[in-house]
Amino acid sequence: MLGRAARNVVCEDAEVQCIVGSGIASTEWVRHEFSGIRLGDERLDKRLIKTAELLAKSPRSPINEACRTWADTKAAYRLFDNPKTQVQAILAPHIEATRRRVEQIEGWVLCIQDTVFVSYGKHPHTKGLGPIGTSNASHERGLIMHNAVAFTSSGVPLGILSQQIWARDEVSEKEEAQEKIGRLQVTPIDEKESFKWIQGLRETHERVAGKAELITVADRESDIWEFLTEAKEAGRHFLVRARVDRQLVPEENECCEKMIEALADAPLLGSKTVEIPGNGKRKARTAEVQVRVEQLALKAPRRLGRAKASASKEPITVTAISVLEGQAPAGEEAIAWVLLTDLRVTNFDSACEKIDWYGKRFGIEMWHKVLKSGCQVEDCLLEHAERLRRYLTLFSIIGVRLMHVAYLAREQPDLPAAEVLSAEEIEAVYVQTDKTLIPATPPTLRDVVRRIGSLGGHLGRKGDKEPGMIAFWRGWTAMYRTVIALRNYRRIRGLQGPS
Repeated sequence: MLGRAARNVVCEDAEVQCIVGSGIASTEWVRHEFSGIRLGDERLDKRLIKTAELLAKSPRSPINEACRTWADTKAAYRLFDNPKTQVQAILAPHIEATRRRVEQIEGWVLCIQDTVFVSYGKHPHTKGLGPIGTSNASHERGLIMHNAVAFTSSGVPLGILSQQIWARDEVSEKEEAQEKIGRLQVTPIDEKESFKWIQGLRETHERVAGKAELITVADRESDIWEFLTEAKEAGRHFLVRARVDRQLVPEENECCEKMIEALADAPLLGSKTVEIPGNGKRKARTAEVQVRVEQLALKAPRRLGRAKASASKEPITVTAISVLEGQAPAGEEAIAWVLLTDLRVTNFDSACEKIDWYGKRFGIEMWHKVLKSGCQVEDCLLEHAERLRRYLTLFSIIGVRLMHVAYLAREQPDLPAAEVLSAEEIEAVYVQTDKTLIPATPPTLRDVVRRIGSLGGHLGRKGDKEPGMIAFWRGWTAMYRTVIALRNYRRIRGLQGPS
């Protein structure tokens, strides 16, 4: 687990209980999460755990600053350069720990898939990278990372279940746009980059059993016929946003030939308020949307050449949920989602549940922001793609931990802080914010997380929301500087730490 067990406290939320009930103090979470690491060398196993601990305590710092000493810095560089440090071996114990967390949940678990481009274009001497734009230009080079991350239905991250990191082949400068379209039309799905969605689906379900009901949630890029048909045939639940206005089987859809046409004729079930988080391109806002639902028979698209063999020619039946905003604010694009799912949606409440699940997809985008802006993984100077893949894998796990603590405080604000954070961490926060040690009344997780946020610049005024991830990870780094200072002071003085 990612947190510490309850002491004489009964947690009523079954989802949260499975997250915090492991009996592991947070300063020890790295050792617990990597307890099954097998790199083929016991000394290498210990070095990975030590390096992960150092980086987790100072996620914004470069390797040399986080490691502090020349010996630890040199050992970290050797770790990332060692061919025995395989990315799947690094990830394996975390996936196993994630599986245990997921399988303790009775109910729905959202397996959210998404792709992120990690740019190393400002490091032109780094070898083994590939294009992440439309050209082979040096400033558009990096790695591609595709993940499936498990979340509770309330949006708390549980961990990674599938991860793929690769460098693209060089872009053909001679191939015209139409030639590329023609080439892709005849290419089987397992030879395309878009196969990542199917691989993520397969790995997720191979690694999780138990009582948890998994549903893959993904954005428009996943709206691929081969992905939909594989999920349907294997009985894997999905909730994806439609990318195109798919053709229908008219005789099974009241003579409607296209999806949008059929949804326009569907009865209005009601209106709902949807929270749209901000990003670099849009401001955070709320949208009032109209909800319609229709069961549709999708017609198989035409496949050519070798692609015919890998694509089902039979139609599939899905439930389509229309989420349409009537009037967007000036300068904003109106919300117009069509969500496709294999689940039956029989009423307005059921449709709203699926819309809320899709809204939790923004959690994986926040995780990517944690990695890029919080952990600053794009600033790493390891100078080779293989080293960077190992580094990204390790920081992916650290990023989940940071986000887990912040999101758990939002979902369970009254949870005792001692169930998730160690006494050392809580003490360090109070020393910085109140110039005092841990208070006599045990603080709540929300109180401590807000204090951590204040160390990172969150003002905490009456009308302010909970600390954002930027403020939180800045505060996390500041907190650990104090943890280390207090620990060193006690060692010098021969004093014991808090319990």
